[in-house]
Amino acid sequence: MSEIKESRRVKMTKMLLKESLIDLMSDKSIHNISIKDVCDGADINRSTFYRHYNTQYELYDDIIQDIMNDMLEVFYTVNQEGYNTTVFLTRLLEYIEGKRDLFLIVLSDKGNISVGEAYIRMTGKFLDEEAVGETTSYIINFISAGMTSFLWTWLNKEPRRPAAEVASIMSSLIRHGLGRGMDFLPEKN
Repeated sequence: MSEIKESRRVKMTKMLLKESLIDLMSDKSIHNISIKDVCDGADINRSTFYRHYNTQYELYDDIIQDIMNDMLEVFYTVNQEGYNTTVFLTRLLEYIEGKRDLFLIVLSDKGNISVGEAYIRMTGKFLDEEAVGETTSYIINFISAGMTSFLWTWLNKEPRRPAAEVASIMSSLIRHGLGRGMDFLPEKN
């Protein structure tokens, strides 16, 4: 069997397992999902699962890594094109909105804390790779937690504001702080 066919087969198997886990997580926490549940949902036997993953948590981490890779690709593409933070955030929000159901699951309490940790590491890459130290760590955590909550709220709204409008608000908050964010509140008469 050629490597290309094997590679396609592996990709297809992993995709089926990921889809099964995400589907199961729409109803229950990852901690309450067994490998048997995942395999049954993907119509794949357990031995095949174990060729690729050791646990459902490892499978979940692979899903998160896929998301992070996609988000980094958005970042690098926008960065190479020389766009500003608002354009980057708009493109990122468009990506997130396109995968809304997935993000509602991974940002919920049905997932694993590793998504927050991975998001914080990724945010650190966007902010300043040269910056180190305790203060920077606090700032990155603050921004990451705020952005995660912001995304959760935005994704749960119907109808949602357009990605470009939300990106403008987020960009302003990141660059100018909460005081500037108050500019977006409606005026009281």
